[in-house]
Amino acid sequence: MAVLLGWFTFHRISSEVTDATSLAGTSAWEVITSKGDLAEAGQDVGRSLWRSAVSDIQQAFAALVVFTFVYHFLSLAVMSRTPGQALTALCVVRRGGAGRPGRSRVAVRAAVTTLVDVGWYALACYLLAEGEVVLSVLCWVVAISFFAFNAGLALMGSRRSLADRLAGVTVVGAHVRAALARIGGTVRWGGRTGP
Repeated sequence: MAVLLGWFTFHRISSEVTDATSLAGTSAWEVITSKGDLAEAGQDVGRSLWRSAVSDIQQAFAALVVFTFVYHFLSLAVMSRTPGQALTALCVVRRGGAGRPGRSRVAVRAAVTTLVDVGWYALACYLLAEGEVVLSVLCWVVAISFFAFNAGLALMGSRRSLADRLAGVTVVGAHVRAALARIGGTVRWGGRTGP
């Protein structure tokens, strides 16, 4: 998705810069309203193109963040796993194997995952495009820190990422989930008919 958004944004910016009719119309209007200050008119056209390009880039980063959240939310809400997790026979369950996570847990996990995976980086790029270099660098530092912290949590102890911990879920192998379902079914069945 990031590659497609990059390609689309590049072509949007290219078409704005090379659209002779629109550019000529904007330039002519700037010259007419410039009161003879042609240098200022040229700068206004350049600033207009720059603002348009920055807006296109910022929209692409916003779309990437939204897509990432929707991808994680819908994958977990519908299948209890992302397509990548499905390929490796993993699924997301409530903490302690208590079944599928509800929508609120899925939303929390999707939001935190999005923030750690692309959110902070997108904000850093947005700020950089706005010319806020110091804030952009600060966001990069925060992004890398969150990424390292999240990776550390996922590799140590209970092997649960920050998103898993905040959402109250865990990632298990599909064979573990099937075993938990069988045990749960046996316990429920035994409870109803119990000896």
